[in-house]
Amino acid sequence: MPARVPRVTKTEAVVLKRRRFGDSDRIVTLLTPARGKLDAIAKGALRPRSKLAGHLEPMTHVEVVLAHGRTLGIVTQAQTIEPFAALRDDLERLSAGLYLLELADRFTVEEAEADAAYVLLLTALLRLLRGDGQQLVVRSFELALLEATGFRPEWQRCAACRAEVAADGLVWSPLAGGLLCERCRESHPESERIDVSVVKVLRLIQDAPYEEAARVRLNQRVAAGMEGVMHDLVRAMAERDLGSARFLAAVRHTRPGNDVGDDSSSEDPASLNGDVTYTPQEPQGASGQTGS
Repeated sequence: MPARVPRVTKTEAVVLKRRRFGDSDRIVTLLTPARGKLDAIAKGALRPRSKLAGHLEPMTHVEVVLAHGRTLGIVTQAQTIEPFAALRDDLERLSAGLYLLELADRFTVEEAEADAAYVLLLTALLRLLRGDGQQLVVRSFELALLEATGFRPEWQRCAACRAEVAADGLVWSPLAGGLLCERCRESHPESERIDVSVVKVLRLIQDAPYEEAARVRLNQRVAAGMEGVMHDLVRAMAERDLGSARFLAAVRHTRPGNDVGDDSSSEDPASLNGDVTYTPQEPQGASGQTGS
């Protein structure tokens, strides 16, 4: 006999999105640790004196009480845990946060356990809030979410046959999910060359602790290359384009920057190559929440 759904459930959640429902209600999409992604009706949320409306904005960490309905849950209570207000006041960080929400929405399914995705999303938003470098936060989240959902990219060997790849002249394919050897490249006409510096940093972010990756500094060319590679990869795995990715790229390109983590170090970093440098000590803003 299937387990009965509790009539009332209290859970933490991150609000992914919302939409209007009728004249006075809203349907909110929540990412929860135990029940995964779910839609719920917030009755009266559009009314001026609604007690729910301010707590159910997208990119809000909230505790909700859900009553079981015939088709959708009903939000009966909501209390903000973290509004991420500072992110909303910074266009670049806001765009990064919205991109994280869209990724989490696309790579999770309704009513399925999503504890890993929930923790990754909440941790990434908290890192943005405390001022960590956006390249690090976003790339770490992308790579960790892909791994948690079964799409871990391959940056060490050939993604198709698992053979070793040459150190120079690296090629990759978003459809294959990573690097390709010369033989497998022939069956992937969409494959293209990838900068060795981009590959090195992606390997570090994917496999090393978050704090170690936060010590890396990039020039703008490598940062842009990483962003392009990851957006192509995410688009291929999600099987659709993400509007927030284009928005994030447009906002980022209006503001120059070269950080992966926080760029607060005053020490001269050691050079890994001409494009990537490594700061021996842990920079400010790199400690605390991890989870990547």
